[in-house]
Amino acid sequence: MRRLWVSAGLVVLLAVLSGLHVWHLNGFTGQLTGLLTQAQELAALEDWEGAARLTRQAKDRWTGHESYLHITLRHTDIDAILVSLDETLAFLEGGEKQPAEYAAVNARLLAQLALLVEAEVPTLTNIL
Repeated sequence: MRRLWVSAGLVVLLAVLSGLHVWHLNGFTGQLTGLLTQAQELAALEDWEGAARLTRQAKDRWTGHESYLHITLRHTDIDAILVSLDETLAFLEGGEKQPAEYAAVNARLLAQLALLVEAEVPTLTNIL
């Protein structure tokens, strides 16, 4: 009987930790999404330096959480978002400012962040 209670306790603990992870990841990606959305607005106003500064802040936050992210998420997802952040910065810091191409790259990055959280939510689709 004792093994049953220990097993049940472990299952509950794992469920709680999983919920905390999703909650933290949602908040973290929400912060990044806010920064990147503000960067998009600045780029639309042709404030390329401001947009690059906000995108660098987002990248710094992402790389600051890399150890946590590598423990909890798939490495291919993490690497894809890092590559997208670098690509977005390249459009902002390049000599030729192309608003439409930057907007497309930034939109893809925002979608990747949203899908990252969606993949971690324990739904029937994700479990199967």
